[in-house]
Amino acid sequence: MIITRRELIKICDRFLADEVSKEEMIHFATTVMFDDEDKYECEDEIVEEILSQWDNMNTQSKINKRSIQTLRNALFEIE
Repeated sequence: MIITRRELIKICDRFLADEVSKEEMIHFATTVMFDDEDKYECEDEIVEEILSQWDNMNTQSKINKRSIQTLRNALFEIE
């Protein structure tokens, strides 16, 4: 499965709608980043960097409605 910018936008939308928790986003990022079976592949470096930040314990505290809305808007503009 290829993780695309569009998929990240959908995840951001779900987080903003309280359908996905911060912990679920972190779990998803960790699953993709440490996929030993090569089930997941990032579309590009931007997607990989975002997932890396979500997985990083030093930046997880910055996952909130405001930052995710900003990220979503930036991803939407890039796409």
